[in-house]
Amino acid sequence: MGLFPILVLSCAKPTGFQYLGVRNVKVIKFGLKESTVSSEVGYYNPNKFPVTMKQAEVDVYVNNILFGHSILDSTIRIPKRDSFYIPVLLTVNMSTTAMSLIQTLGGGQDSVKVKLDGKARVGRGGIFINFPIKYKGMQKLKF
Repeated sequence: MGLFPILVLSCAKPTGFQYLGVRNVKVIKFGLKESTVSSEVGYYNPNKFPVTMKQAEVDVYVNNILFGHSILDSTIRIPKRDSFYIPVLLTVNMSTTAMSLIQTLGGGQDSVKVKLDGKARVGRGGIFINFPIKYKGMQKLKF
């Protein structure tokens, strides 16, 4: 009977992370058809317990147009009630979408509308669930 509260607490479903922003945006490889951009995406874990993220996949939209796709296939330990940054490599299709973004940033605007849509495997104690990644908002980008 004394183990029941411990089992209930250890199986608690994690609460969603709070998006903090993007930092350290760098062009790693520039190509005419495809480029690679790296950055760090910040989140805050409001949970009373640490969790582990293994695998994440997200589509990134800029100004409502698909900008690129990213896959994270490593394991990241996320501290309880703390902020954390996830390294992201984004494969960018250098179509008119990417060129439009470059023109927007080159034209003096430093903010764009960003939308993240994807999922991640998050859990603890060996139990993982698919967790949605959803965000919409304005983001300042500095290269």
